[in-house]
Amino acid sequence: MSKRELAATLLKRSGALALFETLRSKPGILVVNHHRVGDASTTRFDRDVFSASADGFEMQLKYFKRYFPIVAGEELEELVSGKKPLTRTYISITFDDGYINDYCVSYPILKSHNCAGTFFLVPEYVGTHTVPWWDEIAYLVRNSPHSQLDLTVPVPVTISLQGDREDAIRSVLRHYKRPDNHDGEDFMRELREQAGCVVPATGRRFINWQEAHEMKAAGMAIGSHTQTHRILGQMTPEAQEWELRESKKNIEASIAAPVRSIAYPVGIRGAFTPDTERIARSLGYTMCFSFYGGVNTAAHMQSTNLLRMATNRDPLLFRAETVLLSRFGRLPY
Repeated sequence: MSKRELAATLLKRSGALALFETLRSKPGILVVNHHRVGDASTTRFDRDVFSASADGFEMQLKYFKRYFPIVAGEELEELVSGKKPLTRTYISITFDDGYINDYCVSYPILKSHNCAGTFFLVPEYVGTHTVPWWDEIAYLVRNSPHSQLDLTVPVPVTISLQGDREDAIRSVLRHYKRPDNHDGEDFMRELREQAGCVVPATGRRFINWQEAHEMKAAGMAIGSHTQTHRILGQMTPEAQEWELRESKKNIEASIAAPVRSIAYPVGIRGAFTPDTERIARSLGYTMCFSFYGGVNTAAHMQSTNLLRMATNRDPLLFRAETVLLSRFGRLPY
């Protein structure tokens, strides 16, 4: 069976094709989310952030382009704000974190098909070798010589390492993302001690500003993913404001263009608060991306716009994982 036939079979079995066929004539926006496009088996870090192979992503893009308008940037903002009416289903493709894969793999594919995507960057990571918390967790848990981890931050938990290490990685990630984990560094210090191994040196892992500027000039949209990728719901309002303000300021200065969109790290309920939304609005963000899953229907967009416009609040966009994964719940990083 060819890759194309395999992808079609997976889509059919998952019900995704039927869903998309139904959506085609319905007004709404489906915002698809990726983190990394490539071969997950080659990484020493978090394999679950890979949403598709390069071939798989290109097949997805071709399918979307055949049946739906693909929007980003100002065109997406016009649809969200109601300046442009929703007359059918639109697709918007987003990438979180700014991994170098986005520049080397995803961006060329988008560009070759004359499509735009939105890339949410973390200024502290831009151009660096940083191994962020989810990747470090994955490496430490997978490579620990021990049979279990006994963690006390933020609350005691024992994670067995005797079974599937990938399941153990997901368990530690869930523990890290607890709303009461107010000190990520304390968590990571304890995990490093418990794991008994060290993350190796790496090459550059994230897009640099020159590459981001090139992508913006080629029609891609650039948004904020906060300054340091801390989970906003774990932070005080003052710390949240710093994250959102510094990220916006630094990205705008570096790409010489306004930034009006933000994707909240993790993005599930509890990963941001009403304070987060208030702060984002006050700083000039007009599109704020969560991740609850689902499709922005015309009714949802209208009611959300009217309700939030009435209270001077901006639309919150919901995103779905790439259909090639045969699921509709993204990995919340």
